[in-house]
Amino acid sequence: MLVAGRRLVAALMRPALALAVGLGAACYSNEYLDGLCANTGVCPDPPPESPVAFRITSLELVDPHTYTFDTVLGVCTDSTATLNGFIAQGIADYDVSNVLVLRPLDPNSAVTKLQFVSALCIAGEPTNCTDRMVAGTHTVDADAFNREAGSCGGTEPNSLNSAYDAPAQPPAPCIVSQRISGTPVRLAAQTGMTPLDLALVEVELAAAYAVDGEPQKLVQGALRGFMPAAAAMMPAGQANGISFVPWNVLAGGAGCQVDAMNTFSDIDNHGLYGQGVWMYFNFTAERVQWATDRPEPMPETGGLGETDGTGGTTSPTGDATATTTVGTGS
Repeated sequence: MLVAGRRLVAALMRPALALAVGLGAACYSNEYLDGLCANTGVCPDPPPESPVAFRITSLELVDPHTYTFDTVLGVCTDSTATLNGFIAQGIADYDVSNVLVLRPLDPNSAVTKLQFVSALCIAGEPTNCTDRMVAGTHTVDADAFNREAGSCGGTEPNSLNSAYDAPAQPPAPCIVSQRISGTPVRLAAQTGMTPLDLALVEVELAAAYAVDGEPQKLVQGALRGFMPAAAAMMPAGQANGISFVPWNVLAGGAGCQVDAMNTFSDIDNHGLYGQGVWMYFNFTAERVQWATDRPEPMPETGGLGETDGTGGTTSPTGDATATTTVGTGS
């Protein structure tokens, strides 16, 4: 019944979503503008670089792990694989479409604009996505920096558990965002249920470019952010009809312990937010068609400073900044 209901809702939503992704603002080619300039003397600015969007096609929590008590077996179990499978199903069903939009896609450019948005997408060849009808709370803009050597992204000191797999470290050529002050990261949006969003602060996205082949991709991606304890103790949404409270599945929080004789904690301490947890996800993303009503180019979000090596930016005066502009949606 639930599956049938979801299919009915999807069928009813498809025409509206198709309209949203299919209608774009008028644009003019460089040839047209060149001719206008030559014939009339009116020489408008050339059109901005078209935005290039990448939909996240895999997203896995690698640190911390989640722990739940199995009432049937009467034991505490590591439920991370179950959570990641749940996330993967939502992505495969197009219930969730987190998208990175680059303006422009140019690995040789020192600085580019990055939009991270919980978009609406329709599967197909190609997949079509849009930020039309997306709430402004679920789209955020930031500067991002391309690197031709070394790697992108990083981890916070003393925030990883050596018993878990390490987060991805994207190799160059790669891109890393400035540290975003805060944004929700959507994990699930099941029909008839409250979407499951993690309220993260100091978010950083990084990925390696794999854009020479088809489809173009962002690979070995790493998404990290801090969830303060106050946010983690609140319901983040629903999973299969059950309220999901992050704190209740964290070791050191209210989560159970696999071995009561050898307890441990995944809880971290933040200099500003106090107790909470640094969360690390690995991801990959594939290029999709993108439709938007946003004016181009985007306004400046954090200046043209250089990266300070911490995921933030450094202004011409040397002061660190993490300014972002939240979009307005539709």
